[in-house]
Amino acid sequence: MGMPLRIDVSPMYAQVAIVDATWQDYPEWTDGQEWVAFRAESLIDPDNPPYPGIAVATRGDIGTDGPCQVWVEVWSGGTPDGVRCIHETVLSVGMHGVLVGNDQSNDMTELALPEGNYPLQIWVDADTPGLVSRVVFLLGSPSSRSSGTTSTPVQTPK
Repeated sequence: MGMPLRIDVSPMYAQVAIVDATWQDYPEWTDGQEWVAFRAESLIDPDNPPYPGIAVATRGDIGTDGPCQVWVEVWSGGTPDGVRCIHETVLSVGMHGVLVGNDQSNDMTELALPEGNYPLQIWVDADTPGLVSRVVFLLGSPSSRSSGTTSTPVQTPK
């Protein structure tokens, strides 16, 4: 299928996200050491997917040589090269699609997607969250929004 979106994002607060376009909340970080955030106070069941948004830890927006950007890609199939899978979950998408990018820098791009629950894999290009310069959100085929599955970190060999 390929890559329907690739954007260059200013990662304020060292994060980028994919969220339902109408969600009025944002994923909350628990200790700042995790790869992804997906829980939020507004969720009825914050420990079980599907989730209306997922944030991914990245490098910061300012590096030793000045401003830094992060490549954010949304794929609808295939396997991206040069990255590793760090998390799998389910993303709930409503009638208005998703926003991708960083909301703190007002750097969010709209992506029209049909309503549904999408299996989601998160792929990154670094071994630690603070060094991530490329994030790939790999979406599977959607199912009805009434179904759900589990959210798990992916263990990869080092």
